[in-house]
Amino acid sequence: MKTMKIACAALALAVLAGCAGGDFSEGTRTGPHYLASGNVGTADARVYAERTVFRAEPGQEFQFSTSSGEPIPADKVDNYYRLDRVATDFVATSSTRKIRFVLNPATWTFSRSGAIFSNNEPPDQPIWRPTANF
Repeated sequence: MKTMKIACAALALAVLAGCAGGDFSEGTRTGPHYLASGNVGTADARVYAERTVFRAEPGQEFQFSTSSGEPIPADKVDNYYRLDRVATDFVATSSTRKIRFVLNPATWTFSRSGAIFSNNEPPDQPIWRPTANF
């Protein structure tokens, strides 16, 4: 009986570990809100004023889409892009690069009415603010 419980627990762990894998196992943390994969470089994405703000290197032009390919509108000021919402999973594409960003699950709170974003940055970290005016 004890062997059966251990086997069931091992099977459940293997199934859960398999679900946690996928395309995004090699993500790089770019800030407190997002993980990124692809040719990240110094690109960065964060949540600011209930929108996703993407910071690119100067001189780079990016287009944004969901992971399923739907375009995401974005306003550009200098080397900052403000997406029209908090994007939970998006792709930033330039002529030479493609970067996928996934919102860190720890920044979401789930309730009966749905998921909401909550900024749980540690109080000792400075709050990142873009220098461009939106």
